[in-house]
Amino acid sequence: MNKKILICEDSPAMRQLIALAARGVKGALIDEADDGVAALKKLKGGSYNLLFVDLNMPVMDGMKLIRAVRADPAHAGMKIAVVTTEESAETEQQARTLGADYYLRKPVARRALEKVLGEVFPAGA
Repeated sequence: MNKKILICEDSPAMRQLIALAARGVKGALIDEADDGVAALKKLKGGSYNLLFVDLNMPVMDGMKLIRAVRADPAHAGMKIAVVTTEESAETEQQARTLGADYYLRKPVARRALEKVLGEVFPAGA
């Protein structure tokens, strides 16, 4: 099974934290983007199993990225995990309505990241 992960986050420290957790997935291939436009370019170049996306980014925010990804049938099977400082239930509902599978609030615990990774990439799969 492919284990391709794309981390779309404008904070280098947060990208590093997510990548560190993702390296715990045996055989994972990890790519990074610092905004939604850069992420879309990477998505055009290949398929991913999991996208971690921040909502508040320059150039293209996470909501627009989720909308664009879900509009493309080529990415229908990809899971999307939002990682954000946005705490409102309305924002979470909007992200889920657009197609987010997971919603993690910053500061995000490594345990929460590992839970998402474990669900998307079950051990032994």
